[in-house]
Amino acid sequence: MNFKEKSNFLRHNSIFYVTGFLLIFCMKYYYSRAGVPELQWLLAPTAGWVSLLSGIPFEYIREVGYINHDLKMIIAPSCSGMQFMMVTAAMLIFSFVHLSGSLFTRQSAATTPQEAEHQSCSTERKRRSLKCSRTGTAPSPGQDSVLSASLKGFAWIGSSLVLSFLFTVFVNVLRIITAVYLPSFFEGWQLYGSFLTPDSLHTAIGTVIYFTALLTLYRLAGHLFRREAQVSLLRRCLPPVFWYFFIVLGIPFLNRAYRHGGEQFMAFAVLVTACCGGILVLYCAGALLRKRHGSHRNAS
Repeated sequence: MNFKEKSNFLRHNSIFYVTGFLLIFCMKYYYSRAGVPELQWLLAPTAGWVSLLSGIPFEYIREVGYINHDLKMIIAPSCSGMQFMMVTAAMLIFSFVHLSGSLFTRQSAATTPQEAEHQSCSTERKRRSLKCSRTGTAPSPGQDSVLSASLKGFAWIGSSLVLSFLFTVFVNVLRIITAVYLPSFFEGWQLYGSFLTPDSLHTAIGTVIYFTALLTLYRLAGHLFRREAQVSLLRRCLPPVFWYFFIVLGIPFLNRAYRHGGEQFMAFAVLVTACCGGILVLYCAGALLRKRHGSHRNAS
């Protein structure tokens, strides 16, 4: 991509990137000041689905969250998944908004190129004829295409926010249920030690589930936009890695979280990095094995 192409790309998509940045900034600002009542829209469906799937009842206490007294378990604002929702929304918006036009205008696979061209020309003539009859002037093709692209871009941003909310509730429910039952297994096998503590296990469970889900969602979105065959394995991993580390570790680092609890923050950063690194190794190994198996099958 030369300078002119980059300039055109930024000119056409800068409004979407600025909108996405403002949305993520507002979400982060809102989360930093939100309590239980302000996060009810995330906490309530999360607690409801955890209770439905696990059979664990919860009591709502306004200033605390959803509590189960027998298990001494609290679904508090820190367990709402708001941070994961920001990561998911940022990844979906910034990775795919510039491709949103192809998603909404994709031709049917059964249509031949000649039929597609004929249908496109016919539709365009009808649209222009109708617009001319209403206004008495010919429409500007450039203005019409820019407006159409803008609508599709903002439609994808809205869809990304809705999808990130639904995906966050689903993944967070899975994380909470796992965090309820998995520690008993570690206690039974006496696997706790100086490094692996209940707190570090809780962090590791959240990191593994959240990061794995993020990689999976990015790949599914790539299939939706038909980018899997065009993107290398490294580029497939970069967006989830960047947004997860930037929001989970980068923003707290920029806010100088290390000054208030340096050792605790460093231990958290090391554990998160180790968990994500292990997942990436398994993910890349699986992708390479699938690619090698596919090449052998095609050769045979």
